[in-house]
Amino acid sequence: MTAIVSETKLISITEGFHLQYDSKYDKFYPTVLQQMLPITQMLQQLDNSPSIQDYFDEVRQRFIDANGYSAKGKNMLIARMEKLKGVVSGNDPKRVMADLSLQDIPRVKRQLPVALKKQKRSKSQGENFQTYYQLFNRVMAEARNDGFICMELHIKSSKTKSQVQTKPFTVDDLAALFNGWPYSQPTSEQAKKISRDAHPYRFWLLPLGIFTGARLNELCQLRVHDIQRDDNNVNVISINDNGFNKQLKNEQSRRDIPICSALLDMGFLEYVQERSEQSGKNGQLFEELSYSKEHLYSRMPSRFFCGYSTGTGYIGEHCEHAQEGALNFKSCRTIFAQRLQFSGIAEITIAHLLGHRSGTCEVTQKHYLDKPYSVFLKEALEKGLKFGVDYSHLHWQHYKAIIESQQGRSRRGRRPKTHA
Repeated sequence: MTAIVSETKLISITEGFHLQYDSKYDKFYPTVLQQMLPITQMLQQLDNSPSIQDYFDEVRQRFIDANGYSAKGKNMLIARMEKLKGVVSGNDPKRVMADLSLQDIPRVKRQLPVALKKQKRSKSQGENFQTYYQLFNRVMAEARNDGFICMELHIKSSKTKSQVQTKPFTVDDLAALFNGWPYSQPTSEQAKKISRDAHPYRFWLLPLGIFTGARLNELCQLRVHDIQRDDNNVNVISINDNGFNKQLKNEQSRRDIPICSALLDMGFLEYVQERSEQSGKNGQLFEELSYSKEHLYSRMPSRFFCGYSTGTGYIGEHCEHAQEGALNFKSCRTIFAQRLQFSGIAEITIAHLLGHRSGTCEVTQKHYLDKPYSVFLKEALEKGLKFGVDYSHLHWQHYKAIIESQQGRSRRGRRPKTHA
């Protein structure tokens, strides 16, 4: 009787990895290969996987290329990806994407607050966590599609309450805000005792905010030449990106906003003329505001109006409900839209004024109006912007008296950083 001699077989699974088995198990070979497919994929991922840090940089560029980010949005994405990259990689430049597993999820959630510690004074920190979770999930979805991770890695939101929505200022809020120190009528002696620095933006931005509905940075970046008289003899503020370091949120934000009579009565055109004489047509309307890539021109005003934490700053000092976190400079924009809506102004017109313009607005302008569009818009503003607040005492000349009383005095606080 002849003994059956089995043969040992060696099969290459992937480069550098082989399967050795006895020939008597040939019939099981297809099943074994099928079961080993996840291992094969894992080995290939480990062999081809980029480092976490390199991959985050690559995906960041993908996001930038595929989306129409504004300059500010792009800078925010870059900053967030840099922080997230450090947390996910554990600041280990050699760790690769294929190393990531479900065990990394709780680690990222633990370490993210530490990475964001510098923002602990911001009222939006809780919202920031959700933003970073969403960004992590986007990157991991890309990695799964690219074949660099073999399982879904997803951080579920731990948010327990809805995001605080910006509320419009009430009549009482506006009355209190417009009776603060920038809008007082002090004697020369009283003016000298005002401790706050009297920068022009601290007088103008609030009334400009509620009477134009413009975004904070749209106002902060204005140049003298942006205040114009159009072909229909209407004074307008041109929201555009024509000028050094000027930016728009999107193309729909490009618009002209008529200057209503309330701003004229406050001496706005007088102020514009003064700035033109001082700095020329290309000068900043608010020359005290400096530009930075992260915050554009709005850093100082944001700190002045909203402070460093919820319920602080000029708004927090004067508005009773500011501690709830729903009042900020955007409340100007919100009440602007609300008042126009309550006055029966068409939604399409409000959208145009807010910079949410659609093609329908252009159709309306060209085909259905019996008057020039800027005249129509100015009439809409005059009709709709009735706030029930006395602001007859607001005038640039009163505030100039405070500025002049502070001449020669050292400015308080840190000077903003400037960027070339």
